[in-house]
Amino acid sequence: MRVSRLIAAVLLSVAWSSACAFEQAFEAPAFVVSVPAIPNLRLATVAPSGPATGMSARGRDDTYSIEVTALASPQAGSTRTCAGQFLRDLLKRPRMPDRDSIYRAPFDTSTFLVLYIIEQPGPKVLHAHLVSAAAGTHCIDAHFSRDMKAGEDEDAWRTTFAGASVREGAR
Repeated sequence: MRVSRLIAAVLLSVAWSSACAFEQAFEAPAFVVSVPAIPNLRLATVAPSGPATGMSARGRDDTYSIEVTALASPQAGSTRTCAGQFLRDLLKRPRMPDRDSIYRAPFDTSTFLVLYIIEQPGPKVLHAHLVSAAAGTHCIDAHFSRDMKAGEDEDAWRTTFAGASVREGAR
């Protein structure tokens, strides 16, 4: 009886922790975005404003804003080429910090992390992008942002993405 209660408690704990972690699966191309330290917000697909060359989905709560895009690209042969093109395009955006103020690092062969802070009136805004390639046809950008809390250490944002990944296929 004790063993079955222990097993039930472990299973409930695993189910609760995975339900609380952000994980979204997408199709065409099939990929999964996972961030254990972000709550599992549901994303709604956004209709393309022009010709459909990919997909976009968005969601938000009181803390986080999330947008995931998959765009058809000739750069989609590898995560590294998608990340390089993404970084070049990112630096062209208005109000972006200079290249030296943007943290970028590969997590593994399928996920590249890009972090930066946008200065603005009021709280600074923390941004993170998980960049990847899927099916050799699409570059993936999973963008997470939130306001920086007063007195918060900037490195705490980076640790939010420990264990994060973008991987091909279904869950």
